[in-house]
Amino acid sequence: MKKLFLMSAFGLFTVSASAQVDKLLLEQKKKDKEKSDKAIADPKASAKSSTWLDRGKLYDEIARLYTEMDSSAAMVAYDSFKKAVEVDAAKPGKVTKDAQKFLTGGTDDSGVNLGQALVKQGAEKFQVKNYAGAIKFFTVAQEVNPKDTLAPLYGAYSAMQSQKNDVAATMMESYIDKGGKDASNYSLLAQLYRVEKKNDKALQILEKGMVALPASKAAFKSEQVNVYLDMNKMTEAKAGLKELIQLDPKNAQYPLNLGIINDNEANVASAEIRKLKDSSKKTSGVERKIKDAEETDKVFADEIKRIAGLIAKQPKNADLKRQKTEAETKQKENKAAWEEAKTELAKAKEEVAALGDVTAKLADLTAKQNVARVAAKEAYDKALAIDGNNYDALFNLGVFYFNEAVEMKAVVDAMDMKDYNTKGKEIEAKVCGKFKQSQPYFVKAKAIKEEEQVVEIMKQLDTILKQFEEKKVACEEAK
Repeated sequence: MKKLFLMSAFGLFTVSASAQVDKLLLEQKKKDKEKSDKAIADPKASAKSSTWLDRGKLYDEIARLYTEMDSSAAMVAYDSFKKAVEVDAAKPGKVTKDAQKFLTGGTDDSGVNLGQALVKQGAEKFQVKNYAGAIKFFTVAQEVNPKDTLAPLYGAYSAMQSQKNDVAATMMESYIDKGGKDASNYSLLAQLYRVEKKNDKALQILEKGMVALPASKAAFKSEQVNVYLDMNKMTEAKAGLKELIQLDPKNAQYPLNLGIINDNEANVASAEIRKLKDSSKKTSGVERKIKDAEETDKVFADEIKRIAGLIAKQPKNADLKRQKTEAETKQKENKAAWEEAKTELAKAKEEVAALGDVTAKLADLTAKQNVARVAAKEAYDKALAIDGNNYDALFNLGVFYFNEAVEMKAVVDAMDMKDYNTKGKEIEAKVCGKFKQSQPYFVKAKAIKEEEQVVEIMKQLDTILKQFEEKKVACEEAK
């Protein structure tokens, strides 16, 4: 299970060291505690609901003011109030009424506040990394004071530290349902859902956050984009990023991310185009192999016939017999290769048939590729217009032009000599120009951050441009 790490999870709640406690009061509380501990061990005293009510009030005070005496005093207070109700269950009276009041977040003149005591000691357990204990205290605190938002919030933080993301999500839901208004906690709950692969719930809570806290819409929208990316919903992710660009036009990260998504879509389309072209070419290659095998068979047949004629005239010539045997063996091997090629052709034709209308698919993919490329370039340009020193935008735009040049070069490399002499040199000039177009982006990116990826691609680029120079290719400036 993935763990979410918190930056100062208890930033809103600090447990300070106890103020200077009057030594006399402290000693008196210790005596009161000892007296209460003895009272519940006495059968007669423990049978009185007032004994348990007084004990609950005492331990509540210890939890709030003298926590060093008992780090679990709030839970003792809770159990004591419950016991007071239980003792008088048959005939409830004033004691029962008071105990029930304290169990439901009520107070009195002495300052009893069980919900606060539980949250305070729960926070103390969190700070010493006793997360299981903290969760227990915060859970009970929610029971005592159902309207309080602190207990479920800190309970969620504790559960996250324990990698109990399901518990954390439930508690964070409770925090929000009770009116919690911290935008970061809406996003945190969405992240918890993402970790648990509950992306639909993540989207719901982010939509809820946008309604409840419209001032934080950009933050929620950004997290929403992350969820769409997890779900591989690229259309929705791109729409979200376009909206973010409108909401925060000075943030270069949004157009950069939009460029990356479009760039990836263009690359996927390119890969599919190559796959289709390779598959459609496969049959022609195998057909050529079959034709060669057929012609070779005829050559062997003629040779065997010729040698057989010579043997008829020289029946005792051992060398002629050897030549005939070798020719027959080679013919047999060629026939086997021929049959294999026929099987291969049948399989290749099945694969091509399965592709459907390759021409239509190529047209569709090419159109998608072009749209994605235009969108990627526009997005990278926008990112650089916001931040001209954005390393990722510079590097990605350099790669964008470099890859375009590689695809153009592949066309030239596939030409036969006739085509190359007709139009190859003209295209090469454009290829060189496209490679050169990528160079300034890599140079600037390297000046900002000399990472291995930019260093390596610049070495490749220098080698390529040097080869064009050696071939005396006049680079045409790319448009």
